Amino acid sequence: MTAIALLLLLGQQPLAAAETSPALRCLPDQDGFLAMRLRGSIEEDVHWQEPALECTGMSRPDGRGFRLRFAGSLAGGELAVVFAAPGLGMGASGRGVPVNVTVLDRAGERIYGTQGDSRCVFDEVEQQALADETLPARSYRVSARGFCVAPARAVDGEGSVLLTRFDFAGLVTYREDEGASAPATDLFPDLQEAEVRIATASGTHRLSVWIAADEESQRRGLMFIRNLPQDRGMLFLFDAPREAAFWMKDTPLSLDILFITFDGRITTIARGTEPFSLDPIPSMRPVTGVLEVVAGTADRLGIAAGDRIQHPAFGTEP
Repeated sequence: MTAIALLLLLGQQPLAAAETSPALRCLPDQDGFLAMRLRGSIEEDVHWQEPALECTGMSRPDGRGFRLRFAGSLAGGELAVVFAAPGLGMGASGRGVPVNVTVLDRAGERIYGTQGDSRCVFDEVEQQALADETLPARSYRVSARGFCVAPARAVDGEGSVLLTRFDFAGLVTYREDEGASAPATDLFPDLQEAEVRIATASGTHRLSVWIAADEESQRRGLMFIRNLPQDRGMLFLFDAPREAAFWMKDTPLSLDILFITFDGRITTIARGTEPFSLDPIPSMRPVTGVLEVVAGTADRLGIAAGDRIQHPAFGTEP
């Protein structure tokens, strides 16, 4: 397999066919860079700065988030690294954002992929809109730092590469249709799905929910999700009753947040939360679960404090 074939396999074009201007290698101010530590099949500490690197970024093919590619010289050949963040929409910033990483070794003609969004994370990521006439509309400077907890493994043989840390600044240009919602079943492929029933005065209503039961999924929540069907939600489950507080940072979608006691009873409802707000939304008392749904769901279904959520996680003393 040739090096160009490796790039095409990932949906990337060779550098000569990059969508950016020939004079633009990465960012207009020429402050693009990539620093990373590679261990395993590739043992290198990389420190690329313009003009010694090229970068190009765009919307992912499925319309979810972005894909940003860096390329530079290493050990007599070219090395490329692709960061794909499916949960990060146009202009969104955040902390603890999952990212998939692919390493393309042209010299060895090998591809290494983390093959999932839970193995690497952006500690911090920020997008800044670029007002530059030489750039297409919807262009952003993306700066991020992070690390991987599991290596990227060779997709066509043995070997692996671990990015113990990385830090970069690059360019992403989004498509005009960026922001269209992905199919609901594809939003959280790494989370378990379940059905909950809500017993109300108007009857019993069913919702499909994603289960956020660990620290990583609870920290991520519904951040960066712009569209959510009315029959969908996310159910946060805690190991023991606790006083919980949520906020809407990096959440562009207004929500109804239902706080649930150990026996499934809804104790408090925060209706129509304000997107991107940093104000805490407290449970007011210890709870073992929290259900997030689209704003207006509680009124539409007639859900009130005192109603019960039916799910196997509720119903017994902790």
